[in-house]
Amino acid sequence: MGFGETTASAVLGQRERDGLGVPRSLLRDAVFLRLLERILRGEYRRGQRLRLEALADDMRVSRTPVREALVPLEALRLVSVQRYVGVVIAPWSVEQMQERIRLGCCMLAEPPATTGATDEHFDPAWIRDCLSEAGAFVELAAWLLRRAGSSVSADLLAAQRPVLDVFYTDDVALANGIDADVDRRQRLRLLDRARDAAERDDLVLCGQLVRQLGTCLSALPDRFRSAESA
Repeated sequence: MGFGETTASAVLGQRERDGLGVPRSLLRDAVFLRLLERILRGEYRRGQRLRLEALADDMRVSRTPVREALVPLEALRLVSVQRYVGVVIAPWSVEQMQERIRLGCCMLAEPPATTGATDEHFDPAWIRDCLSEAGAFVELAAWLLRRAGSSVSADLLAAQRPVLDVFYTDDVALANGIDADVDRRQRLRLLDRARDAAERDDLVLCGQLVRQLGTCLSALPDRFRSAESA
């Protein structure tokens, strides 16, 4: 199974070439993805203060798409936008990323019912544009939660897809001292089986496989650290 490539560079490059040729929403999303990648790679230090004007100038866009891109980044607790101060990079950690995955697994193990269960059929297209197995984990888990009638939990988990999807890509993981190749074959096998189970509407098996995938993802940083110290 292959994963999609980031489009931030392509979109921003097009913006530089043809000015107003990029729709505002697409430009905002590209700025969001570029900022997200830089934060998770550590290009911006935790606690670093950045001015909105400087970010806009660096990406050769107006302040509007930058301001709009900061809204979801603040919701993900990766930045803090402070009046008279600017943008402050939040003190996020690898452990917080692991906890986001574990929370998804806990939700799947005991999904809190908030609405009636749905009969929504799984669409494999939902995971085709994922950048990593973590993005696919979120999509599958959110679908399972919706099927179980836990729409609120599904929405909370789905909101974590951008940060988890990017964090577990090879280059970002490596920037955080994690080798994403560790156990990748096993993760891909679990993902393929979970997708097949979802397409057959086998919710029990799919849930088991998705939780196993989440366990592998949350353990990945510790597995790599253990291998390094051995």
